[in-house]
Amino acid sequence: MAQESPNSQAPDGDWPIVKAHPRSFFKAPLCTDLDTMDADVAFIGVPFDQGTLGRPGARYGPDAIRDAPRGYSYADPFGRGEEAEGYYDIEAGDELLRGITMADCGNINILPVDLHRNFDKLTQVVEKVAAQGAFPVIVGGDHAITYPAVRGLSRFEPLNIVHFDAHMDYSHDYQGVLYTHGSPIRRCRELPFVGHISSVGIRVARRQPYEDSQRDGSLIITTKRFRELGPEAVAAQIPRGENLYITFDIDVMDPSQAPGTGTPEVGGLIYEEAYPCLMALVRDHNLVAMDLVEVAPPYDSSELTVQYASKLIIDVLAARFPSR
Repeated sequence: MAQESPNSQAPDGDWPIVKAHPRSFFKAPLCTDLDTMDADVAFIGVPFDQGTLGRPGARYGPDAIRDAPRGYSYADPFGRGEEAEGYYDIEAGDELLRGITMADCGNINILPVDLHRNFDKLTQVVEKVAAQGAFPVIVGGDHAITYPAVRGLSRFEPLNIVHFDAHMDYSHDYQGVLYTHGSPIRRCRELPFVGHISSVGIRVARRQPYEDSQRDGSLIITTKRFRELGPEAVAAQIPRGENLYITFDIDVMDPSQAPGTGTPEVGGLIYEEAYPCLMALVRDHNLVAMDLVEVAPPYDSSELTVQYASKLIIDVLAARFPSR
């Protein structure tokens, strides 16, 4: 038997109870039955990159983010209880996410080739999670998954979308294929309950998708314009609505901070720009769900990308759910 180290003592001097934690987002409890789930936040992994046009690898994103080094874990680190203690934030001078319950609903079981069944399964899970009153956090996977995720949120009509991305993702099709990571925002636009769409951080576009988005009334804020306005002024440009969905493609960030993605583009946002914009959006809107997509661990040898992805998710949740 291994000898216990004095360094493993709890702060009050008591020996901790050794407790194994599941491989889950932020060490949240696993949920194996959506019908009985009782949590404020529900994580849904989508290991899918069948919509990728370039470099694959985003299918490994959910588990890599589960394993990411992080400053917050849901469980009491000394095993004395199941209630989330939150984490101390030096800027806030308080514990954030204290008492906010979370559950990891596992990964969607992705079938090879059968895109429509995969999408249908994700839509059904998001619908059920939302019906249980939990806040869905969908972790991809390539950006094609945003469409079936949003499709499961029709109860929140009207639903506005803010789309952080280096790319428009507004193509109608790719050689006749309607569902790729180049078209999810176009597909969301076609949903009858979706209201206004804003795309932030864009720095690569083709003429036809851009003109189509303008015809359809979308707001486009390029990276250059973002920096001219500043993060909070960008958030102020977003039209107010009853409900908001945030889809965050990690390639909106500069590759110096987030190299682990299939389609990196130079000149992107840095964390210190994305963070205050996200905080202002959550403060001023009724955020009902979010996704984070396009983390591709094969290109993330430093694990920097998964750390930023993990941090951004917790930032949004801490802003969305005040401590109890």
